[in-house]
Amino acid sequence: MRHAVFVFCAALDKDPVALHVLDALKAECTLAPTDMEVDGHQVLQVLGLANTRISIVTTDDVVSSDYIRYAPILNGCFGDADVIGIVNWHEGANAPNAILTVQTTGDLATGTFSSVDPKISRGILLAIEHERVRLGLRRFQTYLEATHWSGVKAGSPGTRLADLKPSAIDIEVGSAPADWTNPHAARVLARALLRTFDHMEEPVQSVLCIGGVHFEPSFTNAVLQPRHGAPIAATHVLPNHWLVSDGYDRDSRLIDLRACVHSIVGGVQGIIYHDKLKAPYKRIARLLAEELGVPMLSHRKLRTAPSQGEIAG
Repeated sequence: MRHAVFVFCAALDKDPVALHVLDALKAECTLAPTDMEVDGHQVLQVLGLANTRISIVTTDDVVSSDYIRYAPILNGCFGDADVIGIVNWHEGANAPNAILTVQTTGDLATGTFSSVDPKISRGILLAIEHERVRLGLRRFQTYLEATHWSGVKAGSPGTRLADLKPSAIDIEVGSAPADWTNPHAARVLARALLRTFDHMEEPVQSVLCIGGVHFEPSFTNAVLQPRHGAPIAATHVLPNHWLVSDGYDRDSRLIDLRACVHSIVGGVQGIIYHDKLKAPYKRIARLLAEELGVPMLSHRKLRTAPSQGEIAG
């Protein structure tokens, strides 16, 4: 049985989004208490799901801000879960407003990456986009966000994210206060969480994305837009600004790219780079592709992949 765990910080002064999504979720489904507790809050379970278990965890703090405390708790209760989704908010000086995001977890500086199942990350992204359209939330856009880990902003070393055994994915609403409290955005996420595993039986082509900006439309579109052949499932997304700042033009960083690929369930069938990626970074990515025996191609060529579903370089 597939098992997803979704975590919500109940303190609005620490997380301005999670409680709104949790309230929306309670209106969308029937939740039953279990015999487990976290921070004195009973863990809840969604009822009425076939071959799927969804656990709802409420915390007093944001999990990514305190892995030292929360990782052992979550490992003990949910160490065998397929994914732990941390529902929270997005903000940033240059971040777009009115966005719904899915973000895999990793720290490029230390070369530490949480495991990611391509079918799960794709499933959540597709579910969010489906519900956004269904609810007519035209002002918002769905994005695949660059891989990172906000725990470093709380003073934790990037290696700390490896403390959590299951795959960790952030699911966010951003990036302005009016967006965080938008009831329709909360409802979109709540409904999408219940559909996490809807696309698990579909064959996919798993890809590692390299280059581009923090919210790179071409990588998001590769997942969301229909195409010939097997659909694309983007995994980790390594944006240009962190490749540059963390020195991924050096041969010594190849070991960290290997670690990134090893964190991807089932590996990858291709490496997709943004065509503005500078030559030194492209060279290291190509070394990785040659090692893996997989094609490497520009994001612009995704639209011309052959009908049998094989990625062609």
